[in-house]
Amino acid sequence: MDRLAELRNVTHVSRAAFEPMTIENRVCDDVWWHNISYDEETGRGSYLMLLAPGASSKPHQHVGTEEFYVLDGELVDFDGHVYAAGDFASLPAGSQHYSTSPSGCRLLVTHHGLTRTLTADEWTSDK
Repeated sequence: MDRLAELRNVTHVSRAAFEPMTIENRVCDDVWWHNISYDEETGRGSYLMLLAPGASSKPHQHVGTEEFYVLDGELVDFDGHVYAAGDFASLPAGSQHYSTSPSGCRLLVTHHGLTRTLTADEWTSDK
């Protein structure tokens, strides 16, 4: 029983301390995160993500499944789909997208593999 107490990691969403997210060696000034269990080498695990109003991601491909739950605010995918508070999304391995948050949002994100940023030549909006 004591062993579980040593291994347990509990994050209370409203008290989580966020820090700027670093993507491809660039520190973001409009995206912050709180790492819960995410391993940057394997691309597996979970984190809380906070996007400022107007923040967006670059086109990218998921090597493994990505899942996220919108805690508050809205996230808009490149195809116009709006994820609102309470939505849980699952994007399969191989899927490509980019998103923006016009008014800002807070997400709980889980990755089941790495994410790869796409070049302009690799990006196809039919994915």
